[in-house]
Amino acid sequence: MMLTMWWACGLPAEARAATDYCAGSERAVLFLIDRTTAYDERDQEVLVGGMERFFGELGTGDRLLLYTIGASPADSRRLFDRCVPGCPEEGFLGNLFSSCKAMVARADRQVFTRDLVTMLVDLLHDPQDYAASAIIETIRSVAASNRASRPARMVLFSDMLENTELLTFEQLLREGTGPALARVEQAGMIPDLAGMEVDAFGLGRSHAVDRPALSGEAMRTLTEFWEALFAKAGAAGITIGPDYVEDAG
Repeated sequence: MMLTMWWACGLPAEARAATDYCAGSERAVLFLIDRTTAYDERDQEVLVGGMERFFGELGTGDRLLLYTIGASPADSRRLFDRCVPGCPEEGFLGNLFSSCKAMVARADRQVFTRDLVTMLVDLLHDPQDYAASAIIETIRSVAASNRASRPARMVLFSDMLENTELLTFEQLLREGTGPALARVEQAGMIPDLAGMEVDAFGLGRSHAVDRPALSGEAMRTLTEFWEALFAKAGAAGITIGPDYVEDAG
């Protein structure tokens, strides 16, 4: 599995520094993983491949907060909250006298990577399946709880098939984007994503037996709805599709 490409052995724990790597960046990124549908091999490939590319985009000091999406916002769990280890570039003399030691930082980054991979492996080995899928409500809750951190991005791995009393996928297909968005707005459930880049991947499959691909019309409606909702929420940029698209920034 591609996970092995991430794996590395770090220095012993006693050799690691208690460096505040969060001081190296003010950038926070939210990553939400939908746990409401059991992953099959295709899902695993998309998730692991997407996370590997996403991880490569993180800079030194960036804070990564990883949450799950469940049947309700109360089911969401924060699984990971750390800043990427590394030493800032300060020139020869700056690096010479810096309290951040490159060897220790590299070891800490290996531990960071190892722990992130372990968490991901645990998710893949623990398939779950729920009747409900509270995607909108969880996005709103997670964004609100992290507003003080002013996250720069929100990345979602999900089929984006909302299924709650607020809205079901069947209602969306029947009513269309306008009425569905109005329903969410009237319920006061539009999230506050002002200034965030929003990237959603994993779309394109239904909840039917064997999870066949959505029809072209259903995929267009689904994409149109989420683009409209994220725009209404104030997102600075929106990317939606089956696979993870690397951040151009």
